[in-house]
Amino acid sequence: MKNLNKLAAAVALSLAAGSASAAWIDGTTVGTPSSVAFQIDDSVTKQTFVLDLAVGHAGLNYASFQNGTEGVAAGLSWDLGALGGSLFSGFASHTANFKWSVVASYQGDNTTGSNLDKSGTGTFGSIFTDPNNAQWGILSTAHAPTDLVQQGSSFIFAEAESTGKVGNWFNRLNAPNGANEAPVASINPINGTSFYNTYLNSLAQVGNGAGAPSFNGPDSADFYWITNAELDINNNQIVKLGAFTLSANNILSYQGVSEVPVPAAVWLFGSALLGMLGFTRRGSKVIAA
Repeated sequence: MKNLNKLAAAVALSLAAGSASAAWIDGTTVGTPSSVAFQIDDSVTKQTFVLDLAVGHAGLNYASFQNGTEGVAAGLSWDLGALGGSLFSGFASHTANFKWSVVASYQGDNTTGSNLDKSGTGTFGSIFTDPNNAQWGILSTAHAPTDLVQQGSSFIFAEAESTGKVGNWFNRLNAPNGANEAPVASINPINGTSFYNTYLNSLAQVGNGAGAPSFNGPDSADFYWITNAELDINNNQIVKLGAFTLSANNILSYQGVSEVPVPAAVWLFGSALLGMLGFTRRGSKVIAA
């Protein structure tokens, strides 16, 4: 039995070592959706804690959430203390001082348009043939849809690029002064400013305020998909996929919406039909099941 225990411990250490060397995926390569990054800014120590959410649930990435299927039934959860180990131990007593968020991105395919239109009814519907393929855009926590800007597709494309705020964030996590390609890390402040505030200080043209929409201490955060399937000038699609909750005992959990969001075209058809029947309904660009 002792030998079996030793073997199990050795396997666990081997797995941990293997996962620690896995690089963050930035989502700037078409066909390769990004990792999903949960990050904390500890306002007391100025340390930044980052966790690739695939560490607690193998294979989880941008595509998993964007399709609206993750966490719909039983939900998902991550024990930050257990997953972060010694890297998280310094954060545990400062939960009330956390500023945190979750982001991910996936670059659009400007060459073949293969991941531009999920509904299959728009301009690019004839080229998009795989409904399970990840759609381009940005995933971000936010307090409400009004935290996010309605605008043209070029801005979202820019944000997903390696030089944009979201793409650049993942590249920084892969940099020597970042997480050194580890999916779990505690990163030192830079000249007295947290890594979080230095490199995730804004979602630029995606967010309405200064800085990525962040949450303070134990709180619940809505999770949105921001895209522009038709590549038009000022008509983003903002879809609520679910919500993340950080508890006082440092358990992060996620609950997806009960159904996959209905495409905007269906809402428009329904509104038109109700109008014909003598009813009125206010339209909205925000889609939540």
